Amino acid sequence: METRIFEATAEDLQAAAELIKNGETVTFPTETVYGLGANALDEAAVAKIFEAKGRPSDNPLIVHVSELSEVEGFVEEIPQGARLLAEKFWPGPLTMILKKKEIIPGCVSAGLNTVGIRIPENETARAFIRACGVPLAAPSANISGKPSPTTFEHVFEDLNGRVAGIIRGGDARVGVESTVIDMTSETPTVLRPGGVSVEQLREVLGDVRISSEVKKDDIPKAPGMKYKHYSPKALVYILGGDDEAEREFLSKRAVFGKVAVIAFDEMKDILPVCVHFISLGSKSSPESAAKRLFDCLRECDKVGAREVYAPEILDEGLWRAVKNRLYKAAAGKRLDAQTAKSVLFVCTGNTCRSPMAEGIFNSLGKNGVASSSGLCVLGARGAEEKAVEAVSKWGIDLKSHVPIQTTQEMLDCADIVLAMTTSHKWTLFDDEKVFTLKEFVGEFGDVADPYGGDIEIYENCAVELKRLIEKIEL
Repeated sequence: METRIFEATAEDLQAAAELIKNGETVTFPTETVYGLGANALDEAAVAKIFEAKGRPSDNPLIVHVSELSEVEGFVEEIPQGARLLAEKFWPGPLTMILKKKEIIPGCVSAGLNTVGIRIPENETARAFIRACGVPLAAPSANISGKPSPTTFEHVFEDLNGRVAGIIRGGDARVGVESTVIDMTSETPTVLRPGGVSVEQLREVLGDVRISSEVKKDDIPKAPGMKYKHYSPKALVYILGGDDEAEREFLSKRAVFGKVAVIAFDEMKDILPVCVHFISLGSKSSPESAAKRLFDCLRECDKVGAREVYAPEILDEGLWRAVKNRLYKAAAGKRLDAQTAKSVLFVCTGNTCRSPMAEGIFNSLGKNGVASSSGLCVLGARGAEEKAVEAVSKWGIDLKSHVPIQTTQEMLDCADIVLAMTTSHKWTLFDDEKVFTLKEFVGEFGDVADPYGGDIEIYENCAVELKRLIEKIEL
């Protein structure tokens, strides 16, 4: 698909609006992040949003309008509390969940009887919506799961060739998505923290709850509640602990690949020089952190980071939104630097067993990080295709794995070394921290090599590895 680039002029906005009227998708700037818009009343157009993003269909979309007077056409009622919030925070970074009218298709609301409505503050966004003459269903304009886009360059990188048009605007002022509050529940409930803080909402409404995450089989009422979001390609962890413990842990991890640390400027001088520092700004400025956050996460890919570590964040005000996004990027994985272990899985060529073990371990949320290596790496370019396929059913991606030769430095920096067979262990010497995987979990025998076998043999090996690794206690 050819993607047209539009400037934020009246003429270009009208031309972009014609694409919307013809059932196409166009991205546009807002004060939070860039949005990927389509006619919210056109099911075929909305389907193109999900296709462009690769977004799960049970993840609802937010409907954007330009004026409060338009809202009544799409919802059953606007409760008094919602009117008070609209008066205070609209236009602005606040989305309200309200009971929807039938005119809003089920594909927009993920089949729920509610819909999220927002009036963006950004003048270009509102002018564009007015030119379209229809409400716009619009999630963030990125590939699903990646960091949200706060600049034109982010949008172009993700969606050029996937959408009909991109409106070039300035950088987002807020930098994190809108706060989502459910106004249909008995007590107004924040489903996603964002640019309007819980404390600000309580000043208007009094009692406001904060929702927990949804369960696996539930349909979320708001975007960003259910799935891992905002992630670079690297593993992301929240790292806690004292300065000395963090320095020691990060120095060990840097031996196994490039480590990036997203942190405050005040922390830069206490980090080891072997890690790549990415600035969140000052720890005294949540506004700076919110505005920088998604750019920081995207920088992790640009520098080729293998692992990313981020600090613990306050659970108050705008910090709550920053914390929410970082925890989403990390899929909730938090490590204590004083007790977390560096685990090294070793097999022969680092193409089958050990990379599968590494991926499985890192998916389980244990208090440690795993790497893998081989005793005889002979120029293989990646993990075996059948190994990649065998663990993909658990959401583990080994496509970018690069086989690595075991070095003495790796053995020195690992807290625990787990070999696949007894012969591997003997090759590594019978050090007090070297075990076979089965030995470490109280079993006997080796993990057989699936190399050269059919997919069933690889899958059986993966299942055995998962069973054993689930028994590891650190």
